[in-house]
This record gives sequence, structure tokens and C-alpha cells, in this order.
Amino acid sequence: MQHEEHALAVARHLSRLALSLSAEPDHRHILEEVVDSAMELLHCDAGTLYIFRDDKLHFSVLRTQSLGIRDNAPSLDPITLFKPNGEPSDLVVAHAFVDRTTINIPDLSQETRFDFSGTFAFDRQFGYNSRSFLCVPLMDHEQQVIGVLQLINAIDDQENVCAFNQEQQLLLEALGSLAATVLTQRQLIDTQRALFESFIRVIAEGIDYKSPVTGRHCQQVPEIAMMLAEGVNQAGNGTYANTRFSAEEMYELKIAAWLHDCGKITTPEAIIDKGTKLETQFDRIELVASRIREYQQSLLIDCLTHSPDDSEALDSCRSRIAEMDLEMEFLRTTNRGSEFTSPEAVARIEQLATISWTGLDGRQRTLLSENEVRNLSISRGTLLPEELQLMRDHIRVTDRMLNSLVYPKSLSHVPEIAVNHHEHLDGTGYPRGLSADGLSVRARIMCIADIFEALTSPDRPYKEGMKLSQALTIIGRKVEDNQIDGELFTIFVRQGIYKRYAELFMAESQIDEPDLDKLPGLMH
Repeated sequence: MQHEEHALAVARHLSRLALSLSAEPDHRHILEEVVDSAMELLHCDAGTLYIFRDDKLHFSVLRTQSLGIRDNAPSLDPITLFKPNGEPSDLVVAHAFVDRTTINIPDLSQETRFDFSGTFAFDRQFGYNSRSFLCVPLMDHEQQVIGVLQLINAIDDQENVCAFNQEQQLLLEALGSLAATVLTQRQLIDTQRALFESFIRVIAEGIDYKSPVTGRHCQQVPEIAMMLAEGVNQAGNGTYANTRFSAEEMYELKIAAWLHDCGKITTPEAIIDKGTKLETQFDRIELVASRIREYQQSLLIDCLTHSPDDSEALDSCRSRIAEMDLEMEFLRTTNRGSEFTSPEAVARIEQLATISWTGLDGRQRTLLSENEVRNLSISRGTLLPEELQLMRDHIRVTDRMLNSLVYPKSLSHVPEIAVNHHEHLDGTGYPRGLSADGLSVRARIMCIADIFEALTSPDRPYKEGMKLSQALTIIGRKVEDNQIDGELFTIFVRQGIYKRYAELFMAESQIDEPDLDKLPGLMH
């Protein structure tokens, strides 16, 4: 009857462990269950599970019933497997690992093969009496040892310490195989995740490296997004007071943030790097400057040729040459694209385009070409409408790229979060023109993260990185225009997230103290 009860207990434990293996997401909890089951089934006082990492055996689970050690286990140094001369350590768990064999020690006082000085020190410190040991190496599917499971002090029916018998050894080896399966599964998952994340970072860093204009945008937007998501988790009032992102949802947001601009890998460098209105392979403003110098030279030659003794004509010529110097400064300023180009400025550009003269070679010259006039007349920034559309098309490429991937369930929302970072609550964004109902909270977080990084980034050639107060004011106005989520912006400001990011990633010259009482867009 006792044998049948024991067999039933073994079956129950194995069944529970098998269910945990398929359903329990926390691998450490499963390992703790393995050690607890081993101690109960083999009726012993202590159990330890070691994990091999960085060429050492690290304590992962430590239990001693008689000392009450469970979740309050003392911190112990990892075990070194080899001596400085390369020989295996004399510790019993090291031998079980290196020799890939089970070691059963009936009585420590009769054992001379191994070094138990550490065990004796533990016994003295905690008033314990270690006697019998059973150590089982844990091997993965490739027959590599990845840890050791050790039990101490088997207890007989009279509650006395005794040796572990052969049946107990076989049972512990079976439980060790289960522990090895758990560790292998976790290591495979961790390795796959590390590979996945490193691949994503390679893509993001490649995009940033492709263009100094975008600098570290793909790498810093995730920093802002994760800070703001953590702020939502800590919110105690407002719309998101009861919103809490799980660890999986936070990880999904991080992946989406890293991938949000992956489509830029197809955007031509000439557009990404267009730092001035006339830039192509080089800045054509210097060609315009050379033409103006040629025009000024032609004015002077014409005056000296036809009116060499007319002082009034010479003064008029000099005045005209000076005017053209001012026009050149105007064109250089306009070319930078850092300020709004007014209709009056456009008219001035078009008037300059009417200037023509005959060169020394007899050919007709014009001061500005049609293409140069069109580029210089761009009202904001440096991109023509078709170039701006090409730039915006990166989000459509991102959409196609991300939706072509196969995701596990936990990452199924990555495309939606990543692709919608240019959408607005009022439906005026792109690429789909979604309104508030179509934007998840994490997509709204991405909107703020993307805009804030772009405004404060110091590496855009057509503008300097904005100060905190200016960037926050611009985002606040977008809140007032019903483009950006005001509750998220309020969390971003009230919790000081903008300041923490600035201290880590922004130039000291950009960090000022915004007047929060006058900042637009705050909800409470």
C-alpha cells in the first residue's frame, strides 16, 4: 500500500510539473516546483539547483526545510568549475558537472574524494549538519551540461538522516531531465529574443547610419516611448488612471518603437539629407553665387566699355553691384529653409529670375533656373511637395514591411503601433487619415515620442535642436488642435518625463525650465 501511495504521489507531481511546463510563463517558478517536488518525493531536507552561466555554476533555487530557508535564501557566490591551473574543482557539484555523472554520497564524514570546506563553513554558520548528498547533472537536447540539481540529507521513516537509495537516484535523474527541459526552453526563448532584438537594432542603426540627418532618431524614440508608457502605468488620475500595460505589452511597444521608421531604408538619401532647398549632390547655392559674381562682372565691364568717363553711370553700376550682394545674402538665408518663405519673398525670387545677360562667350545667361526658383520658393523646410510625399511614403513601406512578417501572438500589434505614429486624433494625419477611435493608446504614445525627438534633435541641418520649452509648446498647440492626445501629453509633462529624457540625451544648452502654468495643452 505504501509503495502504491508513493507511486501515486510521483504521478501527481510529474503531472503537475508537466502542466506547469506547458502553461507557466515564469521558468523560475517551474524550477522551484521541480526542487520542491524532488525534496518531497525523495523525502529530504535540502535542495539546490545550479545554473551554468559565464563559466560558473550560479545558485538559482535554494531550499533547506529545517533552517526555514526558502524565498529568503542567503546570497552565495557562484561556484568556479576549474582551478587556476585548469584542473577541475574539488567541489562535488563541479565534478558532477564536469564528469557529466550522478554522484551519490551516503555519508559526508566518510567521503575523501571532494572538497567540502564550503559545506562545513555553511554548517558552522547556520548550525546545520550536512551528511548525505545526491548530485545530478542537467543536460540539454545537445547533451551539453547546463546545470546541476543537488539534494542533501535524505530522511528515513524515523525522521533520521540517511543515504539516498538507488530508486531515489533514478527518480531525481528523471526530475533533473525535466529541469533541464525547462532551462533549455528558457535559454532557447532568450536566445531567439536576443537574436530578434539585435536584428531589429541592426535595422534601426542602419537607418540612422544611412543619414546623419536623422542621427539617432530610431534609437531614441524607443527611449521616450517606454518612459511615457511607464508614466501611464503610474498615472493616478485622468483618463488613463486605470490603464496598466503588462510586461508583454511594454515589450511589444518597445519592438514597435524600434521598427517605426524601418521603411526609411528605401527613402533616397538625397531626400533624407536635403539640408537646404538647393541641395542635390551638393548645395547649388554656390552655383547661384558664381552667376551673381559673373553678372556683377558683366555690369562693370559694360559700364567701363560704354561709359568709361561717366562718373554717374559708374556710381549707378557700383550701386547695382552692391544690391546684388544683398540679394545673394537673401538667397542664402532663403536657401537654408529655417524660416517661413513669405509670398513677398517668393515674388522677390521670381523677380531675380528675370535677370539675364550675355556672357563673354556670347551665350545668354539667366540668374536662376526654373528648378532653382521652384526650390527656393518652398514655403517651409527644404522639400518640394513631391519630395515630401516620397519622404512620407516611408510609412507606407514600413506598413508593408511590418505586415509581411509573421508574429507570435504577443507581438501581433507591432504593425498597428509602429505605422500609426504620424496619424492625428482629428483625422488629418497619414498614411490612413485615422481619427481618435482608430488609434490605440500605444500608437498615441508613439506620436508624442516621434514628434518630441524630431523637435529636440540637434542633428537636422536645416534647424537647431529646440529648447525644451519651445518643443513642449509646439506639442501643446497640437493638443489644442486635437491632433495629439492631451492626457498623454499631460502625463509626459506632469511626471517630468521630458526632463528625465533631456538630462540623458539632450545638449545642456537645450535644457531650460518651461513655464508649466503657461504651457498649452495640459489637461489638469
